[in-house]
Amino acid sequence: MEKSENKPLSASRIKTMQTCTWQYWAKYHLRLPDKSNHGSLRGTICHAVFENLGNPRHRSHYRAIIKAQDINVSLPIKRMVEAYAKKYEVDDFENMDLINKMTVEGLNFDFFGDTDGKPTEAISEKDFDISVNEGDKDYRILGFIDKLFLFKRKKTAIIRDFKTSKNVFEGKEYTDNMQDYMYCLAVKYLYPEYLKRRMEFLFLKFDLNGEGLMAMEPLDELDLEGFEYFLTDVQQVINNFNHKTAVSGLAWDKGYPAKEEGFAGKIVCGRATRVGQLKKNGDLMWHCPFKFPFEYYHLLGEKDKFIKSSYVKESLQVILDGGVGTHIEKKKYSGCPSFSFDSPRDLL
Repeated sequence: MEKSENKPLSASRIKTMQTCTWQYWAKYHLRLPDKSNHGSLRGTICHAVFENLGNPRHRSHYRAIIKAQDINVSLPIKRMVEAYAKKYEVDDFENMDLINKMTVEGLNFDFFGDTDGKPTEAISEKDFDISVNEGDKDYRILGFIDKLFLFKRKKTAIIRDFKTSKNVFEGKEYTDNMQDYMYCLAVKYLYPEYLKRRMEFLFLKFDLNGEGLMAMEPLDELDLEGFEYFLTDVQQVINNFNHKTAVSGLAWDKGYPAKEEGFAGKIVCGRATRVGQLKKNGDLMWHCPFKFPFEYYHLLGEKDKFIKSSYVKESLQVILDGGVGTHIEKKKYSGCPSFSFDSPRDLL
């Protein structure tokens, strides 16, 4: 492995580009603010608790929570969750209750990986940044593994990822999962002596003794080698990504997806024809966060180096007043090129 100047590839970046090239452009080139939904924010909090309780020094807090089936019995964990929830504005009863239930669900299920024997090493939040430049292979990958259990005698690595989404994988998301391939490849390079690698996804809104546990089929060496050549091709696209590339694979132009394709094509755009449009039942109609025009702000540093983006100038001003950055710049986003907002077309 050698260092390279390749732009980093992550499973989420590649999936975003495959889903919609404009969405990739908006996120990673225009650096537009992306208002995370409550689901992803709840997930961030659950992950923080798992990382904290994965530390052997905190085993007493883990045992107390398991006994009570309630994270609030641990005062340090309770305070941490409340602080995160307040910061992310998900501190209402419904969100806090769901965070509690999902976290307990994850802690109940083989949290230390010792159901089938004690692992040689148990690692929480293992990050990786791997560059490969060998023969025809040239790419750079990075990511975070939620839980990694290494069994030296069995030469086995169990890779575990927690999911707080409302649906389990279906279709191609299950049979050809990008994160599965990337994380198994990362473990192959990080721990080459562990020849057997297995990826598990734990969906915390479901019964982990049933459909909530998705154990992926093991990938062999040919699978991973083929994936490396795929990454090499994607790397060139990402390295040279420009506006022409951005409009070459718009989700809207792909039509409606087949059932096995899942969340793809026009579904990604959403049916809303205006911001704030409501369904018949009064609920807010969902749409891609980059579908409609809006104004936003960038916090910049020396030589206009990007630091952070936000819809709200005041949130960046607090950071600037704290000594980070040199100035704030107001910007205007014109909306997705699939749609004309001067003369709206039928989006349905």
